[in-house]
Amino acid sequence: MKATSTVHPLDFTALSGAEFERLVFAFLWRRWPWRRLDWYGQLGDDKGRDIIGVREHGGWRDETVVVACANWQRLTAEKAVGDINKIAVGSAGVPDCLIIVAGGKVSSDLKDKVAIHARSRAIPRSELWSGPEFEEQLRLHAGTVLRRFFNGEVLPDTPDELRAFVVDSPATEVEALRLMTRLFERPAFYTPFHQESSLAAFDRALADTIEALNTGIYRNRDGVIIARIPARFDFPTPAVRETLAQAVRRLNDLRAAFAEGQKLGTIRSCGCGNPNCPTFMVDAETCRHLDALRRRVLKKAAAVVPGLDAIAGY
Repeated sequence: MKATSTVHPLDFTALSGAEFERLVFAFLWRRWPWRRLDWYGQLGDDKGRDIIGVREHGGWRDETVVVACANWQRLTAEKAVGDINKIAVGSAGVPDCLIIVAGGKVSSDLKDKVAIHARSRAIPRSELWSGPEFEEQLRLHAGTVLRRFFNGEVLPDTPDELRAFVVDSPATEVEALRLMTRLFERPAFYTPFHQESSLAAFDRALADTIEALNTGIYRNRDGVIIARIPARFDFPTPAVRETLAQAVRRLNDLRAAFAEGQKLGTIRSCGCGNPNCPTFMVDAETCRHLDALRRRVLKKAAAVVPGLDAIAGY
């Protein structure tokens, strides 16, 4: 008989308050792109704001997010309301979003009370996660962080060390470069442009690849962060950093040419209004130009990133 493995629920309440806050901080850093993310809980007298950050929101504005960690077996309304009151009058001002992360179970009635009280204190959006909901988020968005932590690897004590902890950092530069191969293993880099299925997806793939090379934030096509990998600035060898910088410049050239084609009308949608419609018109010269620019990107990246020769067609 084939053995099967069982996934047991995590007991967050076995963690100390500081350990729980560290885990929440590591998850947040892995889950979303932040302009800044600060851990106040480690300083004491946090006024209910264990973690506060400025997060990208919708691609056009940033939002302030305050996170309160409540690693209690059963969170009470008194505790939640008290934290909300302290946050609402804090020196940082009223946040755009409040997230309360509990270690234990949370009733639907308590969730409703938290949402109502947060709105009464002018906090427009609030979320209350139970322990099982936090575990689900961890498994979905920060599986490697979860495995390392619950396999006995001690989380660091400082925010900077925690940020480094959530990056998938291979032991060698070659292994780190190999992680970058997957950035280019997507249709936008090997499908002839006239066979593209979505203009929006093509542009999104270029933007995501540029972001991953520059910042180490690697997203899927829905914009969700899959992993944090070393950025081009993190590589120790100057020649590698320069080659990756040149690849980014060529990617920017490709994206600019794509935008110019849309502006001039040499690339145009069918007019149905669906941004993901697979039907579009493009002239032959524009196709050749975009395909040539894409080959330049892959040729430059293939100089240091293993495995790109096949994609580039060399």
